[in-house]
Amino acid sequence: MSDIIRREEFGEVVILHITTTSVDAVSAAAISTEYTAMRPITVLDFREVSFINSAGISALLKFVVSARKSGYKLFAMHVSPHHQKIFKMVEMSRFMPTIDERDLAEYR
Repeated sequence: MSDIIRREEFGEVVILHITTTSVDAVSAAAISTEYTAMRPITVLDFREVSFINSAGISALLKFVVSARKSGYKLFAMHVSPHHQKIFKMVEMSRFMPTIDERDLAEYR
């Protein structure tokens, strides 16, 4: 387990809690290593994230597209309004829609 990602698993769901305030090339690389241990439903938790740079967006896009091509359902939660706008601009929200934490209750 990396110090950038904290995993929480239940059933077919895994939540990847991003524990750093910045998603850049380094932290995005840590996120992408989680690809090998994904579950059918994977949620990226952006609660702690206050900054995402272009390298982070690029790496996240690659992760999201690869996951979706492999048949995983990917969601994001606790995304700031600013980052929601960016995700829409780069069409990431099309492949990784936001989900509310209470909506995960049905999987627990």
